[in-house]
Amino acid sequence: MAFLPPIGDALSIRPITLDALRRVAFLLATMLLGSSAALLVPLAIAAGYGETAVVKAFAVTFFIAAAAGAGGYFLFRTDLSRLTRREGFAVVALSWALICFVGSLPFVFAGALSPLNAWFECTSGFTGTGSSVIADIEALPHGILFWRSFTHWLGGMGFVVLYIALYPLLGIGAMQLYRAEVPGPEKDRLRPRLRSTARILWLVYLILSVALTVLLLLGGMDLFEAVCQMFGAIGTGGFSTRNDSIAGFHSAYIDWVIVIFIWLAATNFSLHWAVLTGRPGRLLKNPEWRFYTLNLAVLSVIVSLLVWTSTEASFGTSVREGVFAVVSMGTCTGFALGDYELWAPLAQYLIFLLLFIGGCAGSTAGAIKVIRVQIFSKQALRGIFRTVHPHAVAPPRLGEKAVTGEMLRSVFSFIGLYLLTWALFSAGMSLTGMDFATATSSVATAMGGVGPGLGEVGPFDNYDWVHPAGKAMLTFCMLAGRLELFTVVLLFSPVYWRR
Repeated sequence: MAFLPPIGDALSIRPITLDALRRVAFLLATMLLGSSAALLVPLAIAAGYGETAVVKAFAVTFFIAAAAGAGGYFLFRTDLSRLTRREGFAVVALSWALICFVGSLPFVFAGALSPLNAWFECTSGFTGTGSSVIADIEALPHGILFWRSFTHWLGGMGFVVLYIALYPLLGIGAMQLYRAEVPGPEKDRLRPRLRSTARILWLVYLILSVALTVLLLLGGMDLFEAVCQMFGAIGTGGFSTRNDSIAGFHSAYIDWVIVIFIWLAATNFSLHWAVLTGRPGRLLKNPEWRFYTLNLAVLSVIVSLLVWTSTEASFGTSVREGVFAVVSMGTCTGFALGDYELWAPLAQYLIFLLLFIGGCAGSTAGAIKVIRVQIFSKQALRGIFRTVHPHAVAPPRLGEKAVTGEMLRSVFSFIGLYLLTWALFSAGMSLTGMDFATATSSVATAMGGVGPGLGEVGPFDNYDWVHPAGKAMLTFCMLAGRLELFTVVLLFSPVYWRR
């Protein structure tokens, strides 16, 4: 794996020392301590609904997390100004794994799920995947339902970005964590100080969240369900409070509101900030956003026509279900409205392709990202052009900017590693007894943070039946996909540990 740029950089980093381990342990403890506070919200919800067993489950989990976090904080407290890039990768990957594990405990303590299923469900929630092992969602207590959806919202923007925004002692080491977590080949900084950038991102996140909640309330939802659907939409996760997902609300108004907001949530948040601060031209001129929006629009038209001509649905219903499916899958949200497995094969094929593309960089969406697909496509066309004109100098461009050689290498490395990981884990899922469509789409949807796939993991199916080894593999794929592979794969590379 020496071809990977981040791994190559690791060769020049000094060996792991006790001081480095202390910094990693201290950051993990502080993140655990901070994230434990989130458990108090579903605890209060459960108390409000009189769910005693659920209150106890969250109380026990809170005390475990808070005690472990506080103990580690005082035991390993140290200076973070010397935090290295290698330590940043370790902190981000391990903190996500740790918080997903702790977040799964309420499901177990409340008797809702087995340990493995709870780990799968919670990781699916925090990574914004939306794959579920629960058959009867509406039978869950309110506290568990809320926590299940709340994990989408917490993980959507990311623990580390929240940590940077709130924790004043991190200092210059914040950049090492920011690079390891924020999705996309480029890490936008809206302000010179990274802490200010993180706060702006969360402010935009909160504005979208409040706006969607209000609109859902106007559509007839009660406050509990409106907030839970908002968590799944803004976090582009897809967990719902209904067994039939968004289809369970039987409201065209709600369907279209959800479509608009998941499209916004998968847009680069720096562009939202530009619009909010009176610079809408930056959004309209952004080549990634234009490609992203045009791609969803064109595919929505094609799929809607396919639904209309291949089913007995009316034209209006076909458009609504077709657009909803394309935008939901294309933004990696995974909400379900219609059963696309009953549609024409071409419609299913296009939806399968959407599992890989994803939304914009710097958004809550997953998968490869539109900007990488753009760069890859432009470089492929450039290769054809240079075959005819070998001496021409025509670097690929995104808008007014030429794509650098370093960016090209990064994009090709990422896409190569992404497809290789998908192929290997698809083979692994096939060994558990899955058919081809189910195996390949389950891995694609886990890595892309989408949720539903094809075959036995379609929009109205669940993952409870999957072999335990398969659930473990998919859980790893969810985490690796959310952290864009390099952050997780690096920890398993021998060069990372080389002295």
